[in-house]
Amino acid sequence: MDSTDKAVAMPPQRPRFERVQLNTRVRVEIEQTLQRFVVEHNTTVQSSVDLALAEFLAARGYPLPAMDDGRSR
Repeated sequence: MDSTDKAVAMPPQRPRFERVQLNTRVRVEIEQTLQRFVVEHNTTVQSSVDLALAEFLAARGYPLPAMDDGRSR
């Protein structure tokens, strides 16, 4: 990584949390950029969106509850 690259958190491999469907629509440009990111970083849309929402909410005072590592969310 050279000095012009920015270090970013990579979505972790998808843990086995309980999941729910989140139906939403995004701008075409966001979807295209997300698809490029997913391919270039060998990850998934689901993991990327999960991490992005967790970081967005935490930055605004809504952190996710601590897990007891029972993996039942």
